[in-house]
Amino acid sequence: MATIKDIAQQAGVSVSTASRALNHNPRISDKTRQRIEKIAEQLGYQPNYNAQNLTRGESNMVGIVFPVTQDTAPANPFHIDLMRGISVALKPIHYEMVVAIAPTAADLLQSVKSMVEQSKVHNFLVFYTEKDDPVTNYLREQGLNFVVIGHPDHHQDRFVDNDNVAAGKAATDYLMEHHHVECPAFLQSASSWVYEQDRNHGYQQSMANRHVTPLTWRFMVDGTTITEFITQHPQVDSIVCADDLLLVRLVRQLQKFNLPTICFNNSRLMGMLINQEDKVDLQPRKLGQQAVELLFHPQERYRIVDFKING
Repeated sequence: MATIKDIAQQAGVSVSTASRALNHNPRISDKTRQRIEKIAEQLGYQPNYNAQNLTRGESNMVGIVFPVTQDTAPANPFHIDLMRGISVALKPIHYEMVVAIAPTAADLLQSVKSMVEQSKVHNFLVFYTEKDDPVTNYLREQGLNFVVIGHPDHHQDRFVDNDNVAAGKAATDYLMEHHHVECPAFLQSASSWVYEQDRNHGYQQSMANRHVTPLTWRFMVDGTTITEFITQHPQVDSIVCADDLLLVRLVRQLQKFNLPTICFNNSRLMGMLINQEDKVDLQPRKLGQQAVELLFHPQERYRIVDFKING
């Protein structure tokens, strides 16, 4: 295997010059850099990217931070598709993923701190947004490079997201126009995730435009089951569900009503679990790819990824 010394010798330059050229040091002229790169390619030189990054005091790893997740919780297909997109985007720049996932906020923060202090991870993608989040507070305090996926709580945070208000409105409009329904109900989880609130806001915009009273049900909030809720509101003739994992939990109860339903995300796993034709595809793989690109373009603050309705 060719070494940096072999390249320097054939190019007639010092080892340090050859190294600077291959690392795109601005002190090396374009003509010299191109000549050395050509020799490196001819010799089949494979650079040690991890070693290069460590000389700069950081690893060639990107930390992937999941939301607090119980050990017994099922894998979220949306996160899996995000990681697939991230993996595709990291490969050409010779970075790898390392994951922080934990059952408590304290454990999650400790995992991130270990990545930074022991593994020299300085770049992070955070898979959630949450008010007063200790992990993003820590990343900010340390001056580390990170991008959140979702609408950030802190106005200075860089982020990649869908326009979830527009997605919520488009989903409701589509349901009413294509299924000729008049009173869809919006179902959301007990959590206060910003993306669910934004989709609900878009749903309410659609209902207001049609002068229809919105109806929202939240999982396990006041003890009312979805069956009881629909029975109590006989005008409900269709469903907008804020999250596909929530729909999986409710699908058996909803089957008896046989209402037209639209949900968010379009993963293959969800397609196998629920016989649901109408979905809002949030393009999580594209979100992951865009998050990586943004991470290494610090002059940009955010990117918005389009959604698609598959009916």
